[in-house]
Amino acid sequence: MDFFEHQDRARRNTGWLILYFAITVVAIVASVYLAVTGIAHFVTQGSEQPIDFFVWHPRLLAGVVAAVVIVIASGSLFKTLQLGGDGNRVAVELGGVMVQPNSRDLDERMLLNVVEEMALASGTPVPPVYILEEQGINAFAAGTSPQNAVIGVTRGCMETMSREELQGVIAHEFSHILNGDMRINMRLIGLLYGILLIAMIGYILIRMLAHMPVRSSSRNNDDAKGALAIIAALFAAGLALIGIGYVGVFFASLIQSAVSRQREFLADASAVQFTRNPDGIAGALKRIGGWKQQSRLRAVHAKEASHMFFGQGVMSLWFATHPPLETRIRRIDPHFDGTFPTTTQVRHTEADILDPSTLKRLHQRSSSAHVSALAGVEHFENEPSDAVHHVGNPMEEHIDHAHQLVHEIHPMLVSEVHDPMGAIAVVYALLLAPDSDATRQVQLDLISQYHGVGVRDEVLRVVQLADNLEVEQRLPLACMALPALEQLSDSQVGTLRTSVRSLIDADRRWTIFEYALQRFISRRLILRSAAPKPTSRPSQNQIVSAFQLVLSTLAHLGGNVHAESAYSAGWETWTNGPRPAPIIDKDQCTLTRLDQALDMLAFASPKVKRSMLNAFSASIAFDQRATINEIELLRVISDALGCPMPPVLPEA
Repeated sequence: MDFFEHQDRARRNTGWLILYFAITVVAIVASVYLAVTGIAHFVTQGSEQPIDFFVWHPRLLAGVVAAVVIVIASGSLFKTLQLGGDGNRVAVELGGVMVQPNSRDLDERMLLNVVEEMALASGTPVPPVYILEEQGINAFAAGTSPQNAVIGVTRGCMETMSREELQGVIAHEFSHILNGDMRINMRLIGLLYGILLIAMIGYILIRMLAHMPVRSSSRNNDDAKGALAIIAALFAAGLALIGIGYVGVFFASLIQSAVSRQREFLADASAVQFTRNPDGIAGALKRIGGWKQQSRLRAVHAKEASHMFFGQGVMSLWFATHPPLETRIRRIDPHFDGTFPTTTQVRHTEADILDPSTLKRLHQRSSSAHVSALAGVEHFENEPSDAVHHVGNPMEEHIDHAHQLVHEIHPMLVSEVHDPMGAIAVVYALLLAPDSDATRQVQLDLISQYHGVGVRDEVLRVVQLADNLEVEQRLPLACMALPALEQLSDSQVGTLRTSVRSLIDADRRWTIFEYALQRFISRRLILRSAAPKPTSRPSQNQIVSAFQLVLSTLAHLGGNVHAESAYSAGWETWTNGPRPAPIIDKDQCTLTRLDQALDMLAFASPKVKRSMLNAFSASIAFDQRATINEIELLRVISDALGCPMPPVLPEA
């Protein structure tokens, strides 16, 4: 399925999710009302104004509605705020432990390499990886966007799968990252927690009553009887809430099933398209069927997140969150006979860390990654819309290119970005001015000021290697540093934020690469709070003005003498736009305004985003003199819009 169509479908699924949730709330309100009237009838028997069971009581109903809505809304809001849209918190709640990027464990190194290659091939930041110490074979992707996404994998998954099967699982999870499924999953966790809170209150009430001392007195026997009646009523209320909670659980399972099942089929298909290896994902599913623990998880919060797992994480009494294994496998392998061979643990070797089939294809190539990138620029000039076609739709060629690109980077740099301090040094080295420029010494002095001479010496140790990098290697290397930079403390992140900005400002001008790097780092990697984003959805006029600013900036790139013509070509391509607006003067196209405009455009609909990206591509390609830097900037813009763009290649 086309990326933008899938995004539209995800938005429609959100509407269905809200409808299902509203139906669930109505069912819970009705159940609570019946329980309350029943208990009230029991308590008020013999009084002057007894409450009849099954009778309409508007004021009582209003109170029940208010109480239920407050409880569910409070629970949902609490859980949503607790998670904060951050995949790391979901992984930790499920018992995950972050894998150190410089891990020497063989299985973990293989897993990290698979995740890294998928991220670079799809055009997303490299996400942190978590290991769940569970024997069940399972995995998940959590977060609301690639900037805060994480990948979680169980120990059982890692130890029972071959590399190609693990690659199929990770490709499946990247499909959820690329297609916006994670955002729905995160919202669903919050909503389900609010529903389940009803049952939790019932359990708490009964536990409190079980430990409450009750004393009777012959001198005040009526009071004792009254106290016992109240306790009995509260106990009944607790049981009723637990029962009603199971009504909520029923509807929660229905919602999880409705939201999850079809998306699992789509993610399986995307994994096959991404890797062009149906045996990978099909083999992974067969491993689950033949494993003693299958895909079951024991984590306390597994039920809340069961809709986001690769396989059925918990057994459901009513609705499974995932299609049957046999059905999923037959969609990929029509010849599957339904027999699951016994799954045993796999002993990995050093050869499994890198994909042997990809390495074989790379050895057969005579050209370098740089030559492929240059050929991609030439192809882009003739067919700029192809770059947009591959948004969220990476192919096997992109995996090969990612392998080759990393393979051609000096091993010392690759090793450094997997260590927190080394990653800082490499990022700083990428930002240094040329050796012949006096600004470099100013920048080195700034590094000493912020971090001390130790970090400066680390920068000097790697700077020559960084200077020798090709243009297309620089941003991917920064992306590879993300998991290591995730290890920094808040104070270290703050220092890094300030240092990055100071290094860029040292020569009082910004290059395309510097802007791309700071945007990618500050907004998508570690410095997520570097600048405020719009707090409310912008109006149509604001969207148009933001588009005008971004298009004008691209048209002026490199002092383009055909700026107005390039701008007009882009505007004509933007089929969703109103009548053309004049190009904005170059001196008004500041990088601060560009940042603000991109934050505005992130709110546009998927259909409008596709049209805008086609317009930006047409503007860059207009003069037939595109550069790798310009295309990298286009990819950063695409990423800012929530539309990850793989490397631009001639073969893809």
